[in-house]
Amino acid sequence: MHDATPPGSDRFKRIASRARTLAILYFILLFVGTHIPATGIGGPSFSDKWAHFGGYLLLTTLVLAGWELTIGKLQPRHYFAVWLAGVVYGAFDEWTQIPVWRTCDMSDWAADVIGVTSGIVVYQLLRPLLFAVTGRGDDS
Repeated sequence: MHDATPPGSDRFKRIASRARTLAILYFILLFVGTHIPATGIGGPSFSDKWAHFGGYLLLTTLVLAGWELTIGKLQPRHYFAVWLAGVVYGAFDEWTQIPVWRTCDMSDWAADVIGVTSGIVVYQLLRPLLFAVTGRGDDS
């Protein structure tokens, strides 16, 4: 006997693969965007804390979606691992901006941490929608 492939499993694998790819591409975009040397060219004046918050919120949400679509239902240790990686990466991101003449700012890092934490909460709120769209049960 051989195992029959469940209907839609190829579609689900493609969605999972695209979710992982999107998370990776966004991570690269975020890294590059935060390491382009400051030009000093004036633009609209705003606090970049919202950009830090939103950037890390989106990154966290994408990573969680890609991971859960790949391995199945995430456990608390997975959420902690994503939170810890996001917090550590946020600090690394700030420190590595110094060599490209950007500012290492603890307030930026705090916004990153709040973004990671909020991303976990947002992901938990959007999980039912994710599984409705993919056609999988949320306990897979």
